[in-house]
Amino acid sequence: MTFINRLVDDMGNKLASYAEVKTFHSYCKKILHEQNGRVNLVPYLTKIIENDANLLEEDMRDFDLKFQTLDESSPAISFYLQRGDYYQVVSFNDAVYRLYKQIQKNPDIVPAFDQIVIDEYQDFNPLEVAFIREIERHGSILIVGDDDQAVYSDRAASPKYIRDLHASGQYAIFELPFCNRCTEVIVGATNEVIKKAQSKGYLSRRVPKSFECFLEDKKSDSMKYPRIIHAQCTLANVIPKYIAAEISKIDQKDIDESNNERYPTVLIVGQKQYLHETYEKLRKQFAYVDYTPSTEISYALHDGYEQLLYDKDSNLGWRILMEWFFEDAAQRKIIAESQKGAPVVDLFEQDFVSAHLSVVEIVRELRLGKSLTDEQVQELKKILGNEAQPTVDYFTRRQAEKVEERDKTKPTILLTSYVGCKGLSAGHVFIVGANNGSLPANPRRIEDIEVCKFVVALTRTRKQCHLVSTKWLIAPVNRRGEYQPAFEKSEFISWIPSDLIEDRGLLKAKDFAKK
Repeated sequence: MTFINRLVDDMGNKLASYAEVKTFHSYCKKILHEQNGRVNLVPYLTKIIENDANLLEEDMRDFDLKFQTLDESSPAISFYLQRGDYYQVVSFNDAVYRLYKQIQKNPDIVPAFDQIVIDEYQDFNPLEVAFIREIERHGSILIVGDDDQAVYSDRAASPKYIRDLHASGQYAIFELPFCNRCTEVIVGATNEVIKKAQSKGYLSRRVPKSFECFLEDKKSDSMKYPRIIHAQCTLANVIPKYIAAEISKIDQKDIDESNNERYPTVLIVGQKQYLHETYEKLRKQFAYVDYTPSTEISYALHDGYEQLLYDKDSNLGWRILMEWFFEDAAQRKIIAESQKGAPVVDLFEQDFVSAHLSVVEIVRELRLGKSLTDEQVQELKKILGNEAQPTVDYFTRRQAEKVEERDKTKPTILLTSYVGCKGLSAGHVFIVGANNGSLPANPRRIEDIEVCKFVVALTRTRKQCHLVSTKWLIAPVNRRGEYQPAFEKSEFISWIPSDLIEDRGLLKAKDFAKK
């Protein structure tokens, strides 16, 4: 079990005949399904239940955090479970909690295994730790993790738990000191960053471990790329110019290797304000550029119809429609009645129900790839108003575009956040916005998680790493003509010995002008 979907795909392909490979939540869903029948996992369930609590004027919040921290005395947990039962769906955290409670009552619902492997344990929260304690009774368990890569701050995760296991004396400990991904300079820089962090009082409970370059695999790359590059751009809009110029210099051998071994040629890591503009510029110059920024989990009107397509009496489906078509007072009354067990559909006027069941049948035809008649289009407009076209767009099954075979002579470029780069690697890595104020946010109050984010980004590198900072974000002066203080390069860059860095100096837009 792991949190990383990409790792599930890779390990699933390689170990298909030997092991079952699942994400944490997909495994929970599987066992719940075996025990309870069909389980519908809905990521936005927490948002629905938060809105229910608000409508009922109940002082309940932080539902996910209460599950993650096993705050079982909180009435929020029982409220959430009741609403989830009513809607007959689960979300991520309550799925783990539900299975955890079922295993406590009936351990036999988890089968016996020859070997259980748990990955990324440094990112576990109290609920997940308790869950693992239950299933480790069902087979020999191997727990894998690295507290130097603890980068989650929003799900009650903590490296404390893997450190506690290491110190407990209850487990045999196996070190994996050799790295056959990173070059010698990356390994050396990482060790220096960690040593400097500890000398300043950070990573105080870090598990001591060796980190060495496996030169049998990495000697050639280490000789070819002996230093990390630091480039300071005058403004943020110079960053994509610098990256584009460097991508154009990448050896064809590196591009071929990345495409054959199925990892990105280029990985660009940073905060959203740097990634968005970089993506917009690079996608105009290169064929294969991918950037999917993380977004808050939410729901829309079409999600209601999605539920009704499978069950015309779905409480969740009708409840979502309620939010789009009723005023707050009417919604409050409906949710209050639903707490008594009444189906949501029974709380509507029959005309409303009939109208939206006709919408369900129309979108069913769209889902099947059929074209709408003029009468159906007019009916949708009459019922849905401004929501008609977005609904049609969502449910229209687009003709599958002919997938062109990728040109393997071209570089592939992926942009992602510090958290998003976990589980990835690339030939050439660019860490953008490497400034104080970004990473770290405050060099006088550095947090352990910021050190870990820098270490994770740095160690994605297979060949060459670029640390790209800026002197100013937009301009040296503001709109009033007042001079703006220049940014400082990231404190973390100064933790890397100068002999491991090639400093390109200050780069301006004109340095990349076409000649």
